Amino acid sequence: MTRLPLKLAVLAFALAATLPASAAVTVSFPSPTYSDIGAPGFDADSVKNDIARHLQALGGKYLEPAEDLWIEVMDVDLAGERTHGRYDLRVARGNSDFPRMTLRYKLSGPQRNASGEDSIGDSSYLWFPSRARQPERLDSEKRMLDDWFKQRFAR
Repeated sequence: MTRLPLKLAVLAFALAATLPASAAVTVSFPSPTYSDIGAPGFDADSVKNDIARHLQALGGKYLEPAEDLWIEVMDVDLAGERTHGRYDLRVARGNSDFPRMTLRYKLSGPQRNASGEDSIGDSSYLWFPSRARQPERLDSEKRMLDDWFKQRFAR
């Protein structure tokens, strides 16, 4: 094992101490059942992972480096309705089938602290179709989360 000279070790420690800490977003799904994602034949774990990754990416974009955010996803109702037939499909009709979520949050940081619970939804989700050639999975839900995150946490 090689040892660093003392001056080099002190310099490395000092440099590491001056780097800003990165914001952390912790997402959990505490409810045993959800309005939509726990339905038979629907991959609930995959949907939860997509939502968690998206919220963590938003934290990296909008939170200050030393802030920590905990989000509990209490309920999820995905855009569209599940069809009951030979195949498991989602059909978006634009009526009352818009995406909805209930989120509990706690923000902790040196400059600001906040907590609360929000019920969010996007009844205009069909007005803004995906601009991508291949629409992204959970596109409507992610756009809804983008709006909520910016409104609630962006400076």
